[in-house]
Amino acid sequence: MDINQAIGTIEQMSQQISAAAEQQSAVTDEINRSVLSVRDIADQSASATEQSAASTVELARLGSDLQSMVARFKI
Repeated sequence: MDINQAIGTIEQMSQQISAAAEQQSAVTDEINRSVLSVRDIADQSASATEQSAASTVELARLGSDLQSMVARFKI
């Protein structure tokens, strides 16, 4: 292999490395977007869980109040 062939081989390898790096960068960006999406969904789920817990506490309180009111009426 002469020097010109070696240079040609190195150029091809360099182009392949560059293309692979661009692909990896694109995949990394997609993974980042996916992670952010999962985080947003987890935040929404946590918020909904907190709201559900608050509603459950309020419903239990209302049930207790209703039970107290009904207990006053005797037949």
